[in-house]
Amino acid sequence: MVNECLDSLTPSNAKSVRSLLCNIFDVAVAKGICSDNPARITLKRHVPKQRRRHTVEGLQIIREHSPSWLQNAIDLALLTAQRRSDIVKLRWSDIRDGYIYIAQQKTTDDPIDDFEVMQGAGYVRIKIDAELQKVLDRCKTDRVLSPFVIHQKPRRKVKNDKKEHYTQILPMYLSEEYIRVVQSCNPYPELKGRQLPTFHEIRALAIFLHKKSGKSAQALAGHSTAKMTAHYEAGHEIMWNDVDVGITLPFSNLG
Repeated sequence: MVNECLDSLTPSNAKSVRSLLCNIFDVAVAKGICSDNPARITLKRHVPKQRRRHTVEGLQIIREHSPSWLQNAIDLALLTAQRRSDIVKLRWSDIRDGYIYIAQQKTTDDPIDDFEVMQGAGYVRIKIDAELQKVLDRCKTDRVLSPFVIHQKPRRKVKNDKKEHYTQILPMYLSEEYIRVVQSCNPYPELKGRQLPTFHEIRALAIFLHKKSGKSAQALAGHSTAKMTAHYEAGHEIMWNDVDVGITLPFSNLG
């Protein structure tokens, strides 16, 4: 029955449904409802990757057509190689003593969950160089009082329980605005649909540019390193990984 269900779906949907069924049957096995997990013995469907990578030229076109807050988000993502969620949740209070402190969102909430930590979660402390400081300074030019580095003043205040402050940019809103800009400026005319690189792909371009300049972006991106084999025991001080930005923004005529 599981096979018949998965075979009726597209590869992408089958992958998601199989994962969900595996979790459901894991619970059923744990509760003694069934003796094994029939979903786990099904074959995984190969999902060919359609999304392409950003180019500097394409991203520059997107940036030129973006509102100022989205330009700032693009610049921060490219310099720091951080995820969308970590970019939008960055607060001014996370910047102190010449560093940006980022507790990456995939960081475990359980201080003794070593597996999660070693799989790429991390506490990153990024040294602010002149290039990064210029971007941070631009984030203040709108004179909007916001606790968030990436923000915008809405046309009208609407209560949103998901927002901590009315100027906050939520991750989904960032993605929606990014897609709107991409569709309007058509930076990659040879690509369509799911082939178009998302905001997340800026992270891949950032890692590539750092590597091209001879700098390692492994610690910057929060990927597993030897340092991250250290155990995080309950009550111990967080071990921040010190990293530097290794590139300058490759765009010309920055606004």
